[in-house]
Amino acid sequence: MRKQRVELLAPAGDFVCFRAAVNAGADAVYLGGEQYGARAYAGNFSSEEIVNALKIAHIFDRKIYLTVNTLVKESEFGDLIPYIAPLYDAGLDGVIVQDIGVLNCLHDTFPDLELHASTQITVTGVYGAAYLKKLGVCRVVPARELSIEEVRDIKEKTGLEIECFIHGAMCYAYSGQCLFSSILGGRSGNRGRCAGPCRLPYTACRLPYTGHKNRTQYPLSLKDMYTLPMLPELIRAGIDSFKIEGRMKSPEYVAGVTAMYRKYIDLYLENPEKAYRIDPKDEQMIRKLYIRSDICDGYYHRHNDKSMVTLKEPGYSGSSPEVLKDIREQYISRNILLPVTGFAKIYAENPAELTFVCNGTSVSVTGETASQALSKPLSREDISQRLGKLGDTCFSLSELVVDTDGASFMPVKALNELRRTAVSQLEHVILEQNSSRRKTSAVNSDAERISACRKTVGQSRETNVPCVLVTTCEQLLAANAFSEIRSIYIDADLFLREAAAQKSLLPDKEYFLVLPHIFRKRTYKYLSSYEALFDSGSFAGVMVRNFEELEWLNETGYTGRVESDYTVYAWNNTSLAFLSEQLDCVTLPLELNRRELNKLSAGRSTSLVLYGHIPMMYSANCVRKTLDHCINDGASADNKYYLTDRYQNIFTVVQNCIHCYNVLYNTVPLSLHGQLEDILKKSSYHKLRLDFSIESETQTRAVIEYYLGLMTEIPCEENAAKVFPYKEFTNGHYKRGVE
Repeated sequence: MRKQRVELLAPAGDFVCFRAAVNAGADAVYLGGEQYGARAYAGNFSSEEIVNALKIAHIFDRKIYLTVNTLVKESEFGDLIPYIAPLYDAGLDGVIVQDIGVLNCLHDTFPDLELHASTQITVTGVYGAAYLKKLGVCRVVPARELSIEEVRDIKEKTGLEIECFIHGAMCYAYSGQCLFSSILGGRSGNRGRCAGPCRLPYTACRLPYTGHKNRTQYPLSLKDMYTLPMLPELIRAGIDSFKIEGRMKSPEYVAGVTAMYRKYIDLYLENPEKAYRIDPKDEQMIRKLYIRSDICDGYYHRHNDKSMVTLKEPGYSGSSPEVLKDIREQYISRNILLPVTGFAKIYAENPAELTFVCNGTSVSVTGETASQALSKPLSREDISQRLGKLGDTCFSLSELVVDTDGASFMPVKALNELRRTAVSQLEHVILEQNSSRRKTSAVNSDAERISACRKTVGQSRETNVPCVLVTTCEQLLAANAFSEIRSIYIDADLFLREAAAQKSLLPDKEYFLVLPHIFRKRTYKYLSSYEALFDSGSFAGVMVRNFEELEWLNETGYTGRVESDYTVYAWNNTSLAFLSEQLDCVTLPLELNRRELNKLSAGRSTSLVLYGHIPMMYSANCVRKTLDHCINDGASADNKYYLTDRYQNIFTVVQNCIHCYNVLYNTVPLSLHGQLEDILKKSSYHKLRLDFSIESETQTRAVIEYYLGLMTEIPCEENAAKVFPYKEFTNGHYKRGVE
């Protein structure tokens, strides 16, 4: 039976970290260049450095994956192919991607370049992975929140390579589904600039008031992941690549953590039947390498838990000077080298010959013709000294056999050139062997990819159509009361909570069923209920919030209209064009400003959110369960908790107990009423949407009335006299955008 292999994937924020990772035994390294990487504040690599790193990596039979895992604006898209092309030519092993437009562009331009779906895409199950496989993805990095059973399920049912995090810092939110830093300060996690507001202190309570005496804690700060004890289980689950977090970390962290996981992966794979245990000294050592307060083993065996959260002030505990010194000496101050055996033959009146052998690879070169020595012939020691200086290469000469007549002579320059030629040839042959592994991804052909896309029904040519999204029955009743509102989007959970809600649907309205923000295996038990709602004839279409749901609809053969929410990101025309082939309407993202939105194709059917409390993050961990207790009440629509920050801003956290996730909403609503005149003049949007989540019926009615008054062609005096129902609001990114 073939011995199982597991890739150990280490991070590198700069070239020193890259060498540290290779020296410590990483099979592959992921790194970012100067563009498109989701760690804007890491050192990152110039293109020249990446090319150099690729050469070194391939000599040692390692791989390099480039992070292109940010959302890309239209103005940036033209630089993508010129940026990737020279790295591709240099043998780039794979690209980690978030943006669906980038993914499709790279697949079409470099069909044999491995495409890895970033954890930022938020793959939470088999459906999303299967969808991405159709687009040319050969590896997925699923959401960190998945259980080991869910990870195994993706592997077994899709056959894709699976890359999972095993160590390092953890985000509180599902990656790619967090706007917390973006909305508060303009530093977007989707652009690699997260400011980490989840690491700040908050006061929590069940009621939204200030001045309470509850303790200030850190309920959104997760402990660092540490999985050394469970490596055998993760290996048996079929995970192909074990990923260490840390492109912002030091070379000592990279080397120390990589070396430790290398040791225990190899120990287990060498003899899987042998009892597996971690040496307490090793565990103490790794705990002294920049651990944030404490450790946990992630979500592999829990959906959420108080034990995962560091409620006390989070901060790195520091590192032992002795540990750091030892790591530097072992893995940073000197590089690993490949041992080479040499055979030299130098005879007068014959071309000099030199053969280098390295790990079964052999090269032979000839140099200048040796002359007859007039006075002092070359000795074996002289030849060994000159040919043994491999200097700043990836090789070390372990043995050199010299065959000489003892009567010949060659200039030092000629011997040096003979050595350099042999080293160059050896590098070339090894690189040829180790770089010829590119393969077209084992995914569908172009024809299959096209046939897999849904065919859209006819698109309406209307523009600026007002519509409403509701979450509660009270909001639905409020929206129903306005004849001007023809399209109403209803959170599907409303029908799971209240069976009688369907009786509130009116025959003269166009309703869309809105699927959950997070779609995981625990949601599958509700799929038959959703299908019954489709079949009821009450809904004109469905709104999806992720690729899981889009692929589920594809597999069910659903033929109604399908639209996407802003969490299915379309930041550029390539993404928008791709999504528009499969969707009847695409909701544009919340992080683009007016100029960037206007650069997106006006000919597409798009929707723009004018109003709503912005969901700042979606999380598997539950604030209420952490600080209070689990209510597990899927029937209630009023599962709320409140967090107050140091500036006395109050954030509402809603517990979705049906699908078991939290939504943290911004403290004030987004409202573009001040920009509405400009928006209406553009006439480029099909739909203009008002989103209601935590509003009461009275608040819902007031906001709808206000916006309809502004959108009336000839406003009456009554409408003109009205003021916006909230004293405080935000324009979001409509004016400022993100970097």
